[in-house]
Amino acid sequence: MRKKWSCYICGGEVIEGQRFTFLPEKGAVHVECLNKEFMKVDPSPEIIALLDANEALLYTIVRLKEAGRIAESEEAKSLLDNARREVERLAGILAREIAKHSNNS
Repeated sequence: MRKKWSCYICGGEVIEGQRFTFLPEKGAVHVECLNKEFMKVDPSPEIIALLDANEALLYTIVRLKEAGRIAESEEAKSLLDNARREVERLAGILAREIAKHSNNS
């Protein structure tokens, strides 16, 4: 069973397998909603760069999860799972920085 959350921006369902992130003190958010929210104001080059990098990492997480489901050997599954966790760690760092900018918008 896949996990489900509500997007703090649109209120819609966020389903594991979609590109989404967690922002501290706000919760789950669709990447599309987050990007749209920042584009309502005049975003700085820094926030554009952070959002772009965040989107790339979130896409990578989804692909690594899918690759893990396809892999047959435990060795490959473990390698993919470890890679996904490392990308999730990096995405968390970006999410915290994006949250700081959202508090200033």
